[in-house]
Amino acid sequence: MTSGVTCVECGVELTEERAQLGYRYCTRESCQARHHRGVAVTAIGVNKSAEVFVVAEPDEIRRRGEAGEFAKKDSALGLNYRSGVGAPAKPAGTARAPSGAAKVPSQRRQPPRGPWTAQQEKIVRLYHDMGLSPRQIAERASQNVPRLAITERLAIQILSAGRRR
Repeated sequence: MTSGVTCVECGVELTEERAQLGYRYCTRESCQARHHRGVAVTAIGVNKSAEVFVVAEPDEIRRRGEAGEFAKKDSALGLNYRSGVGAPAKPAGTARAPSGAAKVPSQRRQPPRGPWTAQQEKIVRLYHDMGLSPRQIAERASQNVPRLAITERLAIQILSAGRRR
């Protein structure tokens, strides 16, 4: 069986398998040297400690990069800092339970343990679990979430209070 496809360099007929794979040149050294392109391996920096290696044509990597596939992802600290966005709205005509009905609490609320918010505590504990000292916690929080106003003193108070159950 012949493929009917010839080498673009020397005109020799290609094997059927080589033609099916999409090659346009034969396996002679002169044709390989002229037309063979090696694999393009591109390292893409993801964060401070890792890279992703992509094996693809340079044009495909450029296209994927322009499409935002390799862009920095939203790496928030786990806070629900976009709490107003995407929250489902309550339907306008929802029926309320009668006022005399017994209410069963789904969760018991704990009284606040100190003069700080749950978000402040969450950030302080997150940074503490990362191994940061109270001073480093205050510095990092002032850079990343200045609206929480976390000070070194507040970080020490939160860490000294113990964890909520």
